[in-house]
Amino acid sequence: MANASPNRRGFLNFLTNLLIAVIVLIVAIPALGYFLAPLRRKTGTEGSGSSFSDAGPLSDFPVGQWRLVTLEMVQEDGWKKTRARHAVWIRRQGASPVASAPGEESKGITVLTSICPHLGCPINWHPEQSQFVCPCHGGVFSADGQRQSGPPPRNMDSLEFEVRQDRLWVRWQDFKIGVSERIPVSV
Repeated sequence: MANASPNRRGFLNFLTNLLIAVIVLIVAIPALGYFLAPLRRKTGTEGSGSSFSDAGPLSDFPVGQWRLVTLEMVQEDGWKKTRARHAVWIRRQGASPVASAPGEESKGITVLTSICPHLGCPINWHPEQSQFVCPCHGGVFSADGQRQSGPPPRNMDSLEFEVRQDRLWVRWQDFKIGVSERIPVSV
């Protein structure tokens, strides 16, 4: 009878340790998932400004006319989601747009940021004069975004875009203002 007691105690000790281990795992797995979630990257959210935003169907852009479009972007930084709106000027030249790299004009579409490269003021299109004008300090840009006069140090900044299933997708990018070189920045 003296041998039966240590086996029962050993078995109960084993069950107690097993129960404690299961409870620790039940608490630890969600906690680890919570703390490690920001390390996992989702496709298309590699960093600020790296994902494309839907600007709308190509049929919404009349041929030969500039149209101001607001892009709504969602940026994720860990657990924090931030919504930002950016305005871009879009003009469709013809029926067959081809994707463009920044700084290049495609055969069919031109996408320009509405931010003045001088001090960051919003640039307006004046169709009666066929030019862009910055109301803050009088910067003037031609119909294709080339600097004509005023204090802006460079042309209007073009943005990268893609056409997917007859919809225009634009990649927003911020650029350093007040300098003559086109330098991308992360915000």
